Order: sequence, then structure tokens, then C-alpha cells
Amino acid sequence: MTPRGIIWKWIARPLFRCTPHAAYGFRRQLLRLCGARLGRRVRCRRSVDIDQPWNIRFDDLVMVSDGVVIRSAAPIHIGSRCVISQYCSLLTEVRDPESTGHPPVGGPITIAEDCWVATDTLVLPGSTLEAGVVVGARGMVSGRIEAWHIATGEPARPRRERVLYESA
Repeated sequence: MTPRGIIWKWIARPLFRCTPHAAYGFRRQLLRLCGARLGRRVRCRRSVDIDQPWNIRFDDLVMVSDGVVIRSAAPIHIGSRCVISQYCSLLTEVRDPESTGHPPVGGPITIAEDCWVATDTLVLPGSTLEAGVVVGARGMVSGRIEAWHIATGEPARPRRERVLYESA
């Protein structure tokens, strides 16, 4: 295990979990100490479970809610103004159930700016959410979802375009 892995596992991660509710700045500093690249005003709740913070990059104004699980064996990049709602799982490595011995299958996760990953969604390795995507609650993202769409289901598929402002 690397020195920053030891620091995260034995010092920073337990401190992260024990911080006061609104101690976002302190939690940001703990993540940065262990190699995470964070933009301005990133908010990670204390119940977020991150295993390898050195593989994550969160741009400005990212919110990661309660109970989110982040398994970052490969890089995870979340763009500006994104929300990862409670109980979501971002997994960069899973086991292949169809192969003998169930070898690990992995890949990076990219979530572009202005996305919302709703409650209890699973994002699998190699997935990309382009700008402005909303993934409905309890969805499963596997692959690429086109920009400015609302996607739902297992696997999540675009159902309609996301329109922010309609002219009268």
C-alpha cells in the first residue's frame, strides 16, 4: 500500500466520517491531502464512502450526497455543477459474471457538467454522461448517455430531451 493509501485508510478516512455535518471545508482538505483534485465549493457529505481518493477529480460546485459509494480503482471525473444524490454507487471495477473465474472488468467514469444522478443509481465502469444529463432514480448507467437528455431504466436509456427554458 502506498503512503497516501495508508494515510487515507488509517487517519483521513476515519476523520472524514467523524466530522461535523457542515464541515465541508475540512473534508475537502482531507481528500486533497490524499490526492483528490477538487474544484471550488465541492460538498461531500460525511457518509460518502470513497476507497481511493487519489483517483477522483471533482470540478467546481459538485455535491455528493449521503450514502454515496465511490469505488475508484480507475479515474472518476465529475464536471462542474453536478449532483450525485443519496445512495448512488459509482464503480470503476466490477466482476464479469459471464467469464470463468469472474475476472475484474474496469474503466473510468466521466460525468460532464450540469448532470444530476438521482437517488440510488448505479454507474458502471466505462460509463460517460455527457453535459446536462439527468439519470432517473434507481437507474443503472452502462455506457454513454447523450447530452441534455433524461435517462431512466436498467440500463438507463434516453427517454426525452432535457429542456431548461422554453420560450413563450
